[in-house]
Amino acid sequence: MSGGPVVLLGAVLVAFLAVTHLSFDLNAVLALAALVVVLLAFLPGGGVPRWAISVAGVLSLVALLLKPPVENVVTTPWLSVGIAVGAVTAVVVAVLPWLPARWWWVGLIVLAAGYALVILGGRPLIDVWVILRDSAGGLLRGLNPYEMHFPDVPAGQTDNCFNYLPATFLLTAPAQWLFGDVRWLETGYLLGACALLGWHTRRWPLALLVGVLPGTLYVVQQSWTEPLLLLGLVAGYVLIERGHANWAIVPVALALATKQHLVVLVPLLAFWPRFGWRRVLATFGAAAVVCLPWVIVDPGRFRACTADFYLLTPLQDRSVSAYQLIPAPLGTLVVVAVLMLAYWLVVRSRTGFLLGAGVVLAAFDLVNKQTFLNQWVFAAELVVAGLVVISTTPVGDTRDRRPGVKVEIRRRGGESVPCEPDSDISP
Repeated sequence: MSGGPVVLLGAVLVAFLAVTHLSFDLNAVLALAALVVVLLAFLPGGGVPRWAISVAGVLSLVALLLKPPVENVVTTPWLSVGIAVGAVTAVVVAVLPWLPARWWWVGLIVLAAGYALVILGGRPLIDVWVILRDSAGGLLRGLNPYEMHFPDVPAGQTDNCFNYLPATFLLTAPAQWLFGDVRWLETGYLLGACALLGWHTRRWPLALLVGVLPGTLYVVQQSWTEPLLLLGLVAGYVLIERGHANWAIVPVALALATKQHLVVLVPLLAFWPRFGWRRVLATFGAAAVVCLPWVIVDPGRFRACTADFYLLTPLQDRSVSAYQLIPAPLGTLVVVAVLMLAYWLVVRSRTGFLLGAGVVLAAFDLVNKQTFLNQWVFAAELVVAGLVVISTTPVGDTRDRRPGVKVEIRRRGGESVPCEPDSDISP
């Protein structure tokens, strides 16, 4: 059997465990560790049959019913409707592989409706939403977000630092200015990533699954910024595969200038087909340019909020990772060792960038000092996005085929079957 179904269901279970265990739980962390090992062992994945997508959709539905996004939010009646539509979306994705391909638009519309209703369903009680909202207002008044304080942040959460990189507020502020809520653009980025994958590969059921994984509705509601990262990496991939490698530098650089931990993907960029070290350096340089104005204005404050905040903050016992199980003197050594092993296995298996990035981030999340629901869900989304691509490409070939180009898939037994990239036949 191809590794595709194993990798897909492993990624879905990663998100499932994360959304059903929002704080540290030893059994959940051990299960996540086992799933990371499975993901690494079954690289490079492979084609995904229809039944696996259906099972993944059902698991997403079960996760939503077990853990609906009703915590940490001031609710309105729209939230219940949004959750119901989210449940319908999971069912649609589970059924879609068995329907004619022309019905893909139904899944996309229902997915967008569920996101919109969840946003209308309530104001999140979380620091990131308040920080992004106030930073957008501060920019209009000529303030430096890194010098601002955020008095409306709920008690016990971060209220004295903007602790992300500048692209985070640059890419979300327009939604606050125009529509009164940064979540509209964040949600647009997530929906855009799914639509771009579907358009590029014509594997719509699997592409839409990226948007219904366990925890995605909660990510939308709580204003977490991983959708910016997802679209940046997906857009970069699609531009590369469509012959616009230099333009791919822009979305990938914006992703790197959004959240600090994405730097762990930089070594993978060098092994990305048709990207290479020169574009890696250009991408890193472009991300640095995005950050530079705020570094110049107040270097001490920028460092304190974007680096010291994470490196010097004491370990949080809520972190859904194995870091607190590692003896203190070995923490850094274990993190580096796990990352090096993940890099080696990903590059050796010729997995491709998106799937490889998801697996590397899952390995990093397992040993990171501060790992929460949004990080695990993002890793799962990248794994599924990578499988969307691999499902249109022979196993071991990291180059995607253009939609409409026939490929030859060799089945077990030696028979060669020509098929379109959106065919349900799996290698």
